[in-house]
Amino acid sequence: MVDYFQRYGVTIKPLAEDDLEMVRNWRNSPEIAQHMLDQRYITAEGQRKWFEGLQQDQSRAYWVAWFKNEPIGVVSLVNISRNEGTAEPGMYIYPEQYRNNIVPFCVAFILNDYAFEELGLSLLFGKIFTDNKASIRFHEKCGYVQVDDASLNSENKLIHYELTQERYEKAKEPIARFIRY
Repeated sequence: MVDYFQRYGVTIKPLAEDDLEMVRNWRNSPEIAQHMLDQRYITAEGQRKWFEGLQQDQSRAYWVAWFKNEPIGVVSLVNISRNEGTAEPGMYIYPEQYRNNIVPFCVAFILNDYAFEELGLSLLFGKIFTDNKASIRFHEKCGYVQVDDASLNSENKLIHYELTQERYEKAKEPIARFIRY
């Protein structure tokens, strides 16, 4: 993989050992943890073990997202299947000033571009808690479509979404026109 990828004023750099404590603190913050599938507190030792396991795992990739020379969050692709052309993207932005504006779109767009263009994937999957209305709206604005009814899920009221490159490009175009970074 490349050392970094840059678009829309955002740079994503592979998660490094020096980032672990910062990322762990972000991830353990209540405003981030409440939206995660796994909401357990992460210890420093647990974070190190997780990072060690990540090093040789081709099915997972994590990056730190940078905006205006400041680390602002984490983006990831998990359950990457090159054979199937699929993955599950994830992201969170820690500083509040970057959450409710166009910056999250910039971060999501760079991750989606990387998945579709650099990795050649054809389908991305999303899982969103039914009570996370902001995330549902955000995913739908990015082109995701719901593929099941939340009432059919037994795993904590999750809604499953899918994104094809075609739907993504169509959804991205009207939003990307406003990105000036």
